[in-house]
Amino acid sequence: MAASEELLQRAKSLQSELQRFAEHVTRVYDGFQHSPTRYMCASFANELRTEAESLERIIHDIKSGDLLASHRARSNNLAFLEPVWETAKRSRDIVRFRCAVSTGPFKKQILAPGTRIVRTQGESRPIRSGNFIIDVIADGGKSWYKVSSIDNKRLLFDLAKEAVYLGDSDGEEDAEATFQNYMGDIPLLKLAKTLAISAKGHRIQTKSPRAFLVLPRIKEGVHPSVDTILKACRELSVLPICGDTLSPAPSLSDSLLHAMAPSPKASFSEVLNIDTSLLVALASDFSHTTVVKQPWFSHSHNAHADLESERSMLSLVYPVVGNCKLVCTRDAADIFMHIVDTLATESEKARARLILLSSDTEKSQSQRVKELQLLSIHKVPLYLQLPIDIIDTNGNNCQDRFTGLVRKKLETALNPGRSVFSYGWAGGFTTLTCNSVFIKQLEKDLEQLPNLGDAVPWPSIWVFPTSRPFVGVPKHIRTCVHEA
Repeated sequence: MAASEELLQRAKSLQSELQRFAEHVTRVYDGFQHSPTRYMCASFANELRTEAESLERIIHDIKSGDLLASHRARSNNLAFLEPVWETAKRSRDIVRFRCAVSTGPFKKQILAPGTRIVRTQGESRPIRSGNFIIDVIADGGKSWYKVSSIDNKRLLFDLAKEAVYLGDSDGEEDAEATFQNYMGDIPLLKLAKTLAISAKGHRIQTKSPRAFLVLPRIKEGVHPSVDTILKACRELSVLPICGDTLSPAPSLSDSLLHAMAPSPKASFSEVLNIDTSLLVALASDFSHTTVVKQPWFSHSHNAHADLESERSMLSLVYPVVGNCKLVCTRDAADIFMHIVDTLATESEKARARLILLSSDTEKSQSQRVKELQLLSIHKVPLYLQLPIDIIDTNGNNCQDRFTGLVRKKLETALNPGRSVFSYGWAGGFTTLTCNSVFIKQLEKDLEQLPNLGDAVPWPSIWVFPTSRPFVGVPKHIRTCVHEA
């Protein structure tokens, strides 16, 4: 009874720590385009819940006099689940737990789960024949960890079962040949091969993920045959991490949580590059007022009014921009002002003049914030850095750092998106946008490159989960104004 209760307590402790981790992820990804919370821990949490419920039933059966219940407790899965969580606590920038990935055959590399520009689940899809489970995907998707609870004794048993104890071989060369013939049937090596094949079939930021095999119950240097299996894993480009090299898992703390799941905002630049879609959202009546639906509203107008009533756009934007310096490209500003002149209401035009640097340069930052507050029902932060500066897209010849292949990919994008994102990327600035369609295409285009090179890190972009267009004025009124 005491042993079963101790197992249940360990399972409950794992559940509690995982729940704390999930709550942390929800906080740091609040307002992000694709929050990973709902799928990041779901499978692992379900397994932990099943394990705890099984142990609770076993304890109930023991109390009811079931003599076999204690034996069932010994077949618990904590010997696997605990090392998975300990691996996670040693990892950084976790993408997902217990993630099913494709094992091929691969006609070409497919996108791995992880972060390119935004975090996505990749292109692996469930198949009827089953999937391969990666226990922890970390380092933004660049590292895959597969955990095995096998120990030296079991591995030696597998070796013996496959007749690779070489006592009957004639000479050292025959022994080596026999070993190589039978070694491929060893379960641990099969696992390593599948891990290697799957990793090579995936791509994250133009490279395959690094594959690690975590073996907390294996000790290297104790038995030559075990060491030979570990050597074979390394030859497959799978790095075994044995128990004798594992440091104790750290205690779960706030600092560790931020290492396991850092906020995407932590890597923001001090200067933020604003694209046209966000400029529109910052000036829109939808964002700053309670818009009453009108008979002439399109379906899109009505949808954005509903979205704003659920959560205001500015509650997402203001915490992200903070007190950072804000800039935008000339192309973005020109397109924005064209939209303003064509569609905007008078209040939207007034906000546009306040947020963007214009001929009215005498107004101070504090005066602009004060006047913007008069045009908004939402609290405007006093530290909001207005106006947004308009800059040269190739200041300091920053775009010279791009290779010819990168330039060619960027040329396929349309302006103002091309100039906005190429400037932010070349200048090392974080770009803020509501244009998720453009970003998805940019990610796919960049993944087709052989390698970006160390001199050009992947672009830093924050994609808001929603947008706000101008409310504007009815088409017939715009037509009359233009004719006049």
